[in-house]
Amino acid sequence: MPSHAPDPAAYFAFRDRLLGPLRTTVLTGDQLCEAGRLIYGEPDGLSLYGIAAPDMAAKGITLLGRTTIECSVDAYVAPVADALADQLAATALEGPDADAPLIVDLFCGSGNFGYHLGRRLALPVQATELDPAVYATTRNNLERIGSAMTLHPVDYRDLLGKLPAASTHDTYVVEPPWGPAFTASGLDLTRTSPPVPEILQDIRRSRDGLSCHVAIKTNDQIAHDSLARSFAGAEHLATLTPPPQLPYGANMDFHLYRLNA
Repeated sequence: MPSHAPDPAAYFAFRDRLLGPLRTTVLTGDQLCEAGRLIYGEPDGLSLYGIAAPDMAAKGITLLGRTTIECSVDAYVAPVADALADQLAATALEGPDADAPLIVDLFCGSGNFGYHLGRRLALPVQATELDPAVYATTRNNLERIGSAMTLHPVDYRDLLGKLPAASTHDTYVVEPPWGPAFTASGLDLTRTSPPVPEILQDIRRSRDGLSCHVAIKTNDQIAHDSLARSFAGAEHLATLTPPPQLPYGANMDFHLYRLNA
């Protein structure tokens, strides 16, 4: 990522445009480059699936305004995927299962986090995206890059019901829409859509008594101790923090937990 941070006022003004009038608009190549410059300090800072913003249009990559601001870019998730894969490999030494573990991205969005994690682990990824417009653009992108990720246009609970637990090393990526959870005092994970504690309960119910791993993305300002409260009783394995580039409260953290049955 660039060493210079974007101007905070310009960043938040552009963020409001992407989540407002441009929310469901497929951005042009010029707009994608502008997004890279205003969010990450340079056009190449917006990069997904190994493709930077200046090359996206030519390669047929399409992003909505909302996805452009909500996505986790390559510079964040590629090293995070490496570190998570190492952590998952270490936990596998504790008692390997016969079946290959599941990798499930429950709120796919751009799919970039699940894409890199599945690629790093050499495992297929099952994913859901309920928003029709986001589903259409992400499916196009995954087809363009030849990804093995299977994207389902269903509610995450429907996919959980169709995927019986395969291993205690199954991993669920949890990135629900933040919506009203993104507040001036920080990110409140009990107010995401749906709330993170509810998602974790749904995962537990689908597991038939087996533990699993959960990887979750947050920002760097958590409100009301909601991360610890949401994962009460789970085992914290790792927190991975990419170098901050955005104003405080807008940078990403990634956390890995072992969720007990």
